[in-house]
Amino acid sequence: MQIRRLATAGATAGLAAVLLAGCGGDEETTGEASSSSAAESGSESGATDQTGPEVASAAADALEEAGSVHVTGGTGAGAEAETVDLVMQGEDVSGTVTTGGLTLSLLRTGGVVYLQAPGDFWTASGVPAEVAGQLDGAWVVVPEEGTAGFEELTLATLVDQLRNPDTEIEDEVTTDELDGEEVLIVTQTDGSTLAVAAEGEPYPLQLENTDDGNQTLTLTEHGEQFDIVAPEAPIDLNTLQPGA
Repeated sequence: MQIRRLATAGATAGLAAVLLAGCGGDEETTGEASSSSAAESGSESGATDQTGPEVASAAADALEEAGSVHVTGGTGAGAEAETVDLVMQGEDVSGTVTTGGLTLSLLRTGGVVYLQAPGDFWTASGVPAEVAGQLDGAWVVVPEEGTAGFEELTLATLVDQLRNPDTEIEDEVTTDELDGEEVLIVTQTDGSTLAVAAEGEPYPLQLENTDDGNQTLTLTEHGEQFDIVAPEAPIDLNTLQPGA
C-alpha cells in the first residue's frame, strides 16, 4: 500500500493538481507500545485468530460498510512535505492537499470536481498571469478532460487498495497500541503496515510506509455524515477570458 500522487491536466488552461491518496506503512504504528505476537495477546475481539489477508479484508469490508471516512497524513518534512486532509463519502470528496508549500482545496460532488488554489499554483501550471489573478483563491470547475486522476480519489479506491495492495500480505498478525487502544498490525512483504481496530468494528485506523519519506495516513470518523456540497458560483475555465 502506498501514498500515491495523482496528477491531472485540464487542456483548457494547463491545469495540474498533485494529489495524495491510498495508503502506506512501516513496521511500527505511532502508538507508544511495542508490537507482540497476536497469538500471544489474548485479544477479546477474536480477530487475532485470523491471518493478515483476512484481517485486511475485514478492514476493507468495515470501511466499505461505513460509507465514509476522514483521511489525514502525508509524507516528507519542511519544503518537501506533502499532506492530505480529506473526507471521503461514497463518490464525494472534500478537503485540502498541501504540496510544494501550496495548499489546494478540492471538492468532488455529483461527479463534478472543483479546485481552489492560490495564484502561484495557477501560474506554475502555465496559466497566463492575467488569468491566474482571476483564479487566485476562487473555486474553479475542473474541465471534464482534467478529472481522470480524481476518479481514483474515492472511498471505493481506498477500500480496493486494502483488499488488493501492491505487495503480498504476510500471514502473521501482531498487536500494538494506537492512541491507547489495542490494534492488530497487518504487514506486507515490503514493510508497509496496516493498523486495524482490535475491538468493535475492525476499522482500518492507520497505514504507514517508510520506503519514501515516512508516509503515514490516519483514518478516523468512520461512518460519519459529512456535508459535502458544491461551492457557490465557481469559475468555469471554458468561459474565462484573459483580462476579463
